[in-house]
Amino acid sequence: MKVKGFTLVELIIVIVLLAVISTFTFRFVGIGAEMYATGASRLQLLEQSRFAVERITRELRNSVPNSARVTNGNQCLEFVPVKAAGTYYDAPFSSSSSASLDFVSLSTGWDEIVDDETSTASLVYPLYDRLFIYATQAIYIYQDESSFPRRWAKVEDDTTRESALTDLELEPDSYFAQKSPLRRMYVGKPPVRFCVEGTQLIRYSNYGWENPPDGDDGVVISEHLMNSSSGAISFRVINAELMRNNVVHIFLEYQSPNAEPLFFNQKIHIPNAP
Repeated sequence: MKVKGFTLVELIIVIVLLAVISTFTFRFVGIGAEMYATGASRLQLLEQSRFAVERITRELRNSVPNSARVTNGNQCLEFVPVKAAGTYYDAPFSSSSSASLDFVSLSTGWDEIVDDETSTASLVYPLYDRLFIYATQAIYIYQDESSFPRRWAKVEDDTTRESALTDLELEPDSYFAQKSPLRRMYVGKPPVRFCVEGTQLIRYSNYGWENPPDGDDGVVISEHLMNSSSGAISFRVINAELMRNNVVHIFLEYQSPNAEPLFFNQKIHIPNAP
């Protein structure tokens, strides 16, 4: 009687063939998983970088005209957010004028104009609002309190919005250096700064008008930046002229975990309407 079965050699051959097939199968699955992980990381970086550029763009477009400036070797962009905009009447333009004005504003989203130091934190970082009239250069926006005459002033006390027309009492002896041709006035909040530091884009706020931001108080907006290592200029500001808007160039260079480059080159126009 003949016994049916496999020889030892046949079994070894089958095992070797199965091992080879399994190796190629797992390798194929591994390549697919690797491609998925690479695509996911690339998509995450793309979404993160788009969010960063969109965040800067939206905030810039709601800034006081001519307030954008670069600092720290073109690696930081600073500007003043608008709290309210409108028209002024009876504003003081000489030391003999009354330190008050009428402010007409249809802007929504604000309910008061903040005075000066009201808390311990504010004593270190003055977080008051500034009123701007015809501030045509960044130097006028960031002038300190010792410079006079100025193109900005602040209210004497916190002032609550009354209606479309609000009476504002300014600090004693306050007056503006020059009139606006169209009587425009902007109320600006303390400045904001976006900085490229190492591989991160960091947003700073609440550091006041006269102090540089504290490196520990920033919020990370995006990562994996290569501007610092490549020497690329992150921000550039072209100042407004009579027939030209204020233009801000943003250049952010990212690199994925797989060393794939990703560039964002954005140009933002800010209306020249001081």
